[in-house]
Amino acid sequence: MKYLFSIFVCMMMMFLLMACTTDHSFKLDEKRQIIVVHNLIRLYIESEDSSNGDNQMFFVCKKNEHGTKKIDILYLQDKSPNLSVNKMNDHGIYKEIHIIDLLPNRKYTIIHRGMGGRVRIQEFFWTDSLGTLRVDPTRKRIVGYKDLRGA
Repeated sequence: MKYLFSIFVCMMMMFLLMACTTDHSFKLDEKRQIIVVHNLIRLYIESEDSSNGDNQMFFVCKKNEHGTKKIDILYLQDKSPNLSVNKMNDHGIYKEIHIIDLLPNRKYTIIHRGMGGRVRIQEFFWTDSLGTLRVDPTRKRIVGYKDLRGA
């Protein structure tokens, strides 16, 4: 019985180590206006400027939550076929949409998080006068929650 318990504990440790080392990064392709996400869990896109009341927040996840694709592509100016894209309205209710319509001349934060808090990657972006998303080179990517405590 102790032998079975030892095997079970070893298997659980290996599973936890593998789960924690899975790549959950994402990258913006500015030219094609797509976001490539590795092992998508939940992706949030939020505008940072809420002074004039037109704050935007989008929530992206897989349509099939049990899907096994390692890489998902979020199209910013077209439909994303295997993803569920939702936009929060003024009342805090999400509504499914097909195309992400980013406002021009704004700062945006994109956060990929999930797995009970083990995954959290935050990166900063901005849109030009045409609403084209660009990486903000002046701000550093934040990975995990440790970087937030000192901020």
